[in-house]
Amino acid sequence: MLTDKDIRSYVSKGLLVKDMIDPEKQIQQCGIDLTAAKVFTMEGEGVLDFSNEKRKLPKYVEIPIQGDHWNLKPGVYHISMNETIILPKNIAALILPRSSALVCGIVEHTAVWDPGYEGRSFFHAEVSRPVRIYRNAKLGQMVFFRLDNETSGYAGQYKGEDLLKFARRGNDTEAQG
Repeated sequence: MLTDKDIRSYVSKGLLVKDMIDPEKQIQQCGIDLTAAKVFTMEGEGVLDFSNEKRKLPKYVEIPIQGDHWNLKPGVYHISMNETIILPKNIAALILPRSSALVCGIVEHTAVWDPGYEGRSFFHAEVSRPVRIYRNAKLGQMVFFRLDNETSGYAGQYKGEDLLKFARRGNDTEAQG
């Protein structure tokens, strides 16, 4: 796992996380705090298969911000982050919830962030009780793992995605809405 010293070195080279609001406040001892930019619900059926030929992603529907915050009721949301992730081919990452988010009833889920991934994505949040989230709230912490060797690098459809800008996953036009 990378330490804050390692993280700062990578960030100074334009790697790991860009577009932070305040790196001094977001870089922690062993990770980087990620912040809320937009909140979405999902509509429609998702479809998954082995080859991804039949894959269909739900439509993202943005929840308008109420001034400077969102009042979320219990339910499932996708929260896009302000930050852009740029992982070199020898670093993988995970997002874990900040303890304050857990105490407020927000459970976050993400998949493994593969080496070579680049983009601005989201974390999946299950909200168990009403909660107010302010724009730019620090909700999750990304932690980084150095691999023994470089990999071929992520080349899937989500590379280069930007949920903050396009409100959809990867290049899937069906999910665009």
